[in-house]
Amino acid sequence: MRLILASSSPRRIELLSKLGAEFEVIPSNIIEPSPSPEEDPVSFAKNLSFLKAYNVYQLIEEGVILGVDTIVEINNLILGKPKDREEARYMLRLLSGNTHRVISGFTIIDKKREKWVSDVAITAVKFRRLKYDDIENYLDTEDYIDKAGAYAIQGFGSTLVEYIRGCYYNVVGFPIERIMGALKLFLMEEKR
Repeated sequence: MRLILASSSPRRIELLSKLGAEFEVIPSNIIEPSPSPEEDPVSFAKNLSFLKAYNVYQLIEEGVILGVDTIVEINNLILGKPKDREEARYMLRLLSGNTHRVISGFTIIDKKREKWVSDVAITAVKFRRLKYDDIENYLDTEDYIDKAGAYAIQGFGSTLVEYIRGCYYNVVGFPIERIMGALKLFLMEEKR
């Protein structure tokens, strides 16, 4: 089976590699849409993962494509990747002292069978109350760049977190257990 990861995320590549999976990387080249204020965060993450997987589906002759997208949601407001330091500061202030949800949508598409499945993983993350210096020092690390919600839990962002409820790897951006379970079931269906 040819497995293709529709992402160039170093974290996703590293985690999938650690599982011993053989795969190729063909990054999706879609322009990620901005969510509308009334958009459901779970549907948004799932739909974006589908768009990424489908983009790669159109580029290949055969294979199983895995598309993943992770967002941060607080009070029904979707936080994607900040465009600059100022937006990252705004996001961190919103998250300070509050619980938010990290939502990873993922889609698996089998080109040969023309079948697909999409699902989500959700983890609750509570930030400690951040002082001005906490936020500015964190921004100085530039760890927020290209990270949904302006932080990376596997880096300096771990110092911002009070606790999590759910899958740690989902917060990293690749919910291993959910994705591998779905992939296994999906491929087992093919053998029937």
